[in-house]
Amino acid sequence: MEQCKEAQIVNGTGGVLPVPFSQTQNAVGIHWLRISFQKQHLADLAHWLSAMWGDFDQDGFGLWSYDSRLAWSNGCSLNYDAEKERSQRVHVGAMTLDVPGSACDELTASDLQLIFEYCAAIGGKCTRMDTYFDDYQRRIYPRQLDQVIERNDFSGLRHAAVRHKWDNGKLIREEVSFGERGSFGNGKYLRFYNKELESNGEQKCNRWEVEFTGDKANQVFHRLASTAGSLDAFATLISSLVAGAITFVHRTGEKNISRLDLYDWWKDIRDRLGGCVTIRTSRKKDSLTGKIKWIERNVSPSLACLKKVFVSERVFLRWLFDVCSDGDSRMSRFTQQISEDNEAMLDYERGRLLTSTGVPYECRVS
Repeated sequence: MEQCKEAQIVNGTGGVLPVPFSQTQNAVGIHWLRISFQKQHLADLAHWLSAMWGDFDQDGFGLWSYDSRLAWSNGCSLNYDAEKERSQRVHVGAMTLDVPGSACDELTASDLQLIFEYCAAIGGKCTRMDTYFDDYQRRIYPRQLDQVIERNDFSGLRHAAVRHKWDNGKLIREEVSFGERGSFGNGKYLRFYNKELESNGEQKCNRWEVEFTGDKANQVFHRLASTAGSLDAFATLISSLVAGAITFVHRTGEKNISRLDLYDWWKDIRDRLGGCVTIRTSRKKDSLTGKIKWIERNVSPSLACLKKVFVSERVFLRWLFDVCSDGDSRMSRFTQQISEDNEAMLDYERGRLLTSTGVPYECRVS
């Protein structure tokens, strides 16, 4: 087992907001980070993180089927496989750093930016990142979006859900969400909620929180890592990413969204956030993952049934191979392109479909 050098805390921050301009008018920040690395960087990364977070505990309770982890008192963990052979076989030689929202909240803006720069420099690939904007002016409340959602007066994300909750006539939760998480989504998920209710009155604001995953998360990560030490550029980009996640318009039947009028309150928010940045990715990986998930979700029960009625497993597998051969001759041009672009890319072992980061796809949100 590889051992990691421990280090003393050299930069305790204690509750400092992770943004360079923590005002009641305009507060933005990062609320979750999940980054994968090659395991060869384990000792260096552990030593570097310990200089920021202090001593860690080392145990065998790794997340995402890893068999080991380094855990810090702030909730962060570095998950890996102790043995080289297992690391390569199960996770393609990768390890994963998980930094939850509570840990991000304890970092200063400069420390947070330093993490981005260092992790990018050693080849980190981000698989999840949450960015947020706290609106202390409360230009609009989540409940006021109910009719906006019913009229479909939003663009950038397809689905919406309303999640308000009352207890004996008292509102205790006020939230709407846009998009889908996991394999049903496109790598972008937005929550808008009453932070005062969630924080028991400690933060009197409404929060717009965007969760980026998969390729979108990695694009955002590297953009932020390339802000070259400028905290203003770092914060401005976070603001623009939140503003670019969605838009609210008065629909008239016009299909070109840019020709529609913005809601006044959304125009005010976008103006204050300094414009918008939209993250776009190709459909190749999402389409492939979508096909795999669709088969598992919708076809597997029927396959399990048919497997039992065939006279033997060998005959069943021969029939399944024939079905695939027939499907090969009937693929559309688009499906053929997906097959050619991803040929021999996936490695299925011990019930897990491995990705280039080494994290099983069912544990990733892509």
